[in-house]
Amino acid sequence: MQLLPDREQSKPLAIGLTALLLVLIYLLFFHWFVMRHITLGDEISRLSTEVQRFAGVVARRADIEASLQRLNSEDRNDDLFLRGGNFDVAAADMTQRLKQIIATQADHEAGCQVISNRNVRPREVEQFEKVKVEVRMRCNLGDFVKSMHTLSSSSPLVLVDGLNIYQRYVPVPGRELRNQNTAELDIRFEMYGYLAGARAPAEQS
Repeated sequence: MQLLPDREQSKPLAIGLTALLLVLIYLLFFHWFVMRHITLGDEISRLSTEVQRFAGVVARRADIEASLQRLNSEDRNDDLFLRGGNFDVAAADMTQRLKQIIATQADHEAGCQVISNRNVRPREVEQFEKVKVEVRMRCNLGDFVKSMHTLSSSSPLVLVDGLNIYQRYVPVPGRELRNQNTAELDIRFEMYGYLAGARAPAEQS
């Protein structure tokens, strides 16, 4: 019985075993090292790309800052800011605007009125001067919703906060208020906007 291969077959077999041994050695001792370096190379390439991108941004810093200043200047002159050069004028304009909206939007103008309004100067100094007015109204729900929609969706920008609505039961001889949309409500809220022109750092401190 022949256990060893023939001389003619021993050389190819030795080469094959040597190649298999080299593959096993590579897989056991070097594969993770090679893959680790490939991963590191990809990470280095990605970071280099990021560095180049940030370097380009830094190089264009002056242009970006000039663009931001231009945008800020344009924003200050747009229609989002309240009209008037000071708090009192802007507050009066905002209140008058609310009354005009009610006059044009309310189906029952006589039953939708501003009862009182009070200007409130903010306690905290913000970047842009805030103009706030506390308002009390008596109005039906339908007219109030239409008026608030017009107020908040037009220019200059006016925001509404602190809304409180109370049902008022006013007996009227010979008439019943069965529809909530026509029932008179006691409504209290705050409306506010901002004046154009950012404050200087000294004014904000």
